Amino acid sequence: MADVVIIGTGYAGMSAAALLTHAGRKVVVLEESGMVGGRACSYRDEKGYTREYGAHSHRLAHKGIANEVFKRLGEEIDFLPEAKDAKLIFKGRLWERPEGPMGFLKTPMLSFRARLVLLALLVKIKKADPAAWYDKTLLDFYQTSFQHPEIDTFLPFLGMTIMCPSPDKVSAGEVIDFLQRALAAGVGVGEPRGGSSRIFFTLRKYIEKNGSIHLHEKAEKIIVENSRTTGVKTSKTTYTAPDIIFAGRLPQVLELIDNSFLPAATIDYIKNIENSSSLVIDFITEKPVTGICSGILGVDIPIWARFQSNADPSFTPDGKYMSTWGMMLPWHFDGDKKIVEQAEKRLKSAISAIFPNFMPMVVEERKIVVPVMNGNVLTPAQSKPYRPDIQCSSIQGLYFIGDTVRGDGCSGDISFSSAMKAVDKILSA
Repeated sequence: MADVVIIGTGYAGMSAAALLTHAGRKVVVLEESGMVGGRACSYRDEKGYTREYGAHSHRLAHKGIANEVFKRLGEEIDFLPEAKDAKLIFKGRLWERPEGPMGFLKTPMLSFRARLVLLALLVKIKKADPAAWYDKTLLDFYQTSFQHPEIDTFLPFLGMTIMCPSPDKVSAGEVIDFLQRALAAGVGVGEPRGGSSRIFFTLRKYIEKNGSIHLHEKAEKIIVENSRTTGVKTSKTTYTAPDIIFAGRLPQVLELIDNSFLPAATIDYIKNIENSSSLVIDFITEKPVTGICSGILGVDIPIWARFQSNADPSFTPDGKYMSTWGMMLPWHFDGDKKIVEQAEKRLKSAISAIFPNFMPMVVEERKIVVPVMNGNVLTPAQSKPYRPDIQCSSIQGLYFIGDTVRGDGCSGDISFSSAMKAVDKILSA
């Protein structure tokens, strides 16, 4: 018998398992695939390249939520030194990414009048109460005080910081909450040395001290008796435990449990969750395309890029250079290959506009369509106050963690945060 069974080995599941085993609990972790990591999985291929399912950074680096998990384990994530050479794509050009409000006041990307408006907007964001704006869009927040054509085109950048670049779609409260934390921290994103595989290596080290990870074992049913969990039936056996943590995307939990046990509002939310999708391409060259060690973020085009081997040579064999580029696909992407082709053409066109010699240098590329990039787009309806709670209100001993529940932050931060919250609830019970 285990103390806790955890379903899923992404950031959330592995973090919760490591924290619980570190506290002396016996934990069983289940994973249907043959690799830990979920949507953040990472591995080294036969040619010596570190491959990631997309590219994963951690907001606010050593001051961020991901590192808080490691601090609880008595560790620190080994972040690469901050390069401070991040760039933005705006109006088809590459610009230095401004640092802080004064950086935006001085940026040549915008006219002086537009910079004043942007600075005033950032001051308003700094003073705002996120709780008052979760159910409004960023565009709503902006238009209460400002109107300027240049800033209208710049607003997507603020939304892109939490991976929802549509000002009329993203929750103003979520943007305000993140930017306030970023301004206070004075740190951008952090890149873990060795990529996300190093994150999972450390978490796994703790889990295996007092627990076990079962790969190729699919959870088939969460067993509930008298309104409380008693175990999990899998494709191989049945595990008994008083506490069950579901660490996947919430829509998947409906396949594992009698839906009549869940609150109607929770089921309705789950069935209507909106996620984002993306096209991600790893490009391999035999010479560095640029000296940039940080990343690139699009302002008026939903693009992001990382130059991994510039910052961390361990990502590639000697003499090879890797950069990973991603483009968000249209909302409600349904797998249409024509949409992917259009996105690829647009992405490569944008790359060629800022690095004319890039594409001719490419000797290899790996293209991945990521149907679920962020499991939960931070719209007003899916902002923090409206996401399901981490502790199920109708089933004792059942917890939900991952990027679709009521954790703090955005993207992977929600996963790390919700894991810590679930662990705190279990340990204090």
